[in-house]
Amino acid sequence: MADSKERTYKKLGIVGGLGPAATAHFFSRVVDLTDAACDQEHLDVCIVNVPRTPDRTAYILGQSQESFVPVVNTAAHQLEDMGCQVLCITCVTAHSLFDQVFSGITNAVPIHMPRAAAEEIAQAGKRRVGIMATSGTCKTGVLQQAMEEQGLEVRLPDQRHQDMVMSVIYDDIKAGRPADMRKFADVCGHLREQGCDAVVLGCTELSLISVPEDYAGMLVVDAMEVLAKRCIQACGARVRA
Repeated sequence: MADSKERTYKKLGIVGGLGPAATAHFFSRVVDLTDAACDQEHLDVCIVNVPRTPDRTAYILGQSQESFVPVVNTAAHQLEDMGCQVLCITCVTAHSLFDQVFSGITNAVPIHMPRAAAEEIAQAGKRRVGIMATSGTCKTGVLQQAMEEQGLEVRLPDQRHQDMVMSVIYDDIKAGRPADMRKFADVCGHLREQGCDAVVLGCTELSLISVPEDYAGMLVVDAMEVLAKRCIQACGARVRA
């Protein structure tokens, strides 16, 4: 029987729909990673799923004039109004405008996914990180800056391999098809040749690929997996060992 004593966990709010499958996977990981022995020991979670959010990469690359910021900022405020005290967004690219996305939020603490991932890699003792992310994320430098703040060197794929990353994200995962693992492996091999001892999956769509933590001789760090752990801890719960 569940213990009826009152918990003191904070409520988690997720700005989702960027994209929908990644959001569903993130929520599943929050549940799986929470050290809970019964229903009552899990977190209270609210999700505002806004798949109508304009494409982040298209906006950042100047291919669209429609900003994603107003939609996600409205969602963040809805979550705060619902009593959420910890907030996150399941899109790495959106973190390039993190302050605007969470502008006006006063009673909740937003978790910064790229910084959390960078801290995880640095704590693992790695030195040079390869980045797999959308072209929009790469252009903003949000992941590069987070890594460099932790004293890490950064390597990006060349254009041919970056096109492969975008194909896996858009042609495969966002289109509801399995990821082309040949392309994924080619990119990892390319980054390993540049001396990378770690690679960060810096797009939440890539989190849907099942990749071992040690792949192609590198530590693979899934930014969204790290975000799930940080959100659990920020809410006051324990991460399952």
